[in-house]
Amino acid sequence: MNPRATRTTTRTAARMMAGVAAAALVIAACGGDDETSSDTTNETTAPDTTEPTATTEPTATTQATETTDVAATTDVAATTDGSVDTTAAPTSVATTAPVADVADVGTVVVVAEETVLTDLLSLGVPVAASSATVPDAGFSGMDRFDTSDIEIFDYLTLSLEELATYEADHIVTWQFLADQVGEKALAGVGAEVHVLPDGTEGPERIALLGGFFGREAQADALIADLDAAYARAEGEAPDDCAVSVAAIYPGANVAAFAEPVWDAPRALARLGCTLVPSGDNVDTDRNGRAYLSLEQLGLLSAPTMVLLQAPAVDGDSEAVAEITANPIWQQLPAVAAGQVVELDRIGYPGVVGEIRLIDELVGALRE
Repeated sequence: MNPRATRTTTRTAARMMAGVAAAALVIAACGGDDETSSDTTNETTAPDTTEPTATTEPTATTQATETTDVAATTDVAATTDGSVDTTAAPTSVATTAPVADVADVGTVVVVAEETVLTDLLSLGVPVAASSATVPDAGFSGMDRFDTSDIEIFDYLTLSLEELATYEADHIVTWQFLADQVGEKALAGVGAEVHVLPDGTEGPERIALLGGFFGREAQADALIADLDAAYARAEGEAPDDCAVSVAAIYPGANVAAFAEPVWDAPRALARLGCTLVPSGDNVDTDRNGRAYLSLEQLGLLSAPTMVLLQAPAVDGDSEAVAEITANPIWQQLPAVAAGQVVELDRIGYPGVVGEIRLIDELVGALRE
């Protein structure tokens, strides 16, 4: 019998046996790395799997992104959101021992969504299985990689029993997941567990992953590529650059990114743009987001808007259609002037994704 087919059958049986009573690997379940109970967040999904009450921050139950939204989400980030300032340095410390020979690392399983998966593949570390922000849609934003042999699983339903059937030699995950499940429980499946501190940004994350798997030189090269992308973009933003960064979530919930926590607003701020509204005049969550009522949409008053959407997420397109049909939305300066740029908020994972994002944002600012 095909070994992969055998593993798949075994996992199916494990899921059926575990059922609802099994300890969910990701006890957190409310939409990616940006909606977690951890102290910091990882950009991946955001409340992509929930329909929160309008004008309020979606309530996290327990979760993983963002992450990538691990959010991404997922953000993670991943991670992924306890209300603390995610711009502060992570308080947790990466735990792992470096893998000496990356050419023969064994079976690597990622419980952290596309951001970490992309970084590992960029480093040349082979991955056997990984969670995804929207499993039914495949891996988001990873067209440059051949992921056909990487098995996708849904961390929201994954049990420890099922995880054990992957026979992983290495598991890579975020700190908040390790805290919720327990590092001993994860290690109990027979793998070495590599834990990333919550809220780590691209350069730190890729450096840690490179250290985990003996790929320091490759990590340094990717960090240099990211720095070069920012250097190329220097001076591209107009002197008076002001941008509203927003997202419309399922359930017709509108959020303004008023603090430079996620990659897109952070990149815009680094390019010299002012976020409108800013965290100085609105209250934000740990992802730098301020949730707006319809009456508050006027706070998105910048001449340019970057709209971060995720069409692969159920309910996303319907929510966009509902909000954008509202007369208040249509009167926003950027909307009226046709200066709205829509980007996939889970479509730029990892350091290579951030490099692509910078190029997209520069293009938008030139228009």
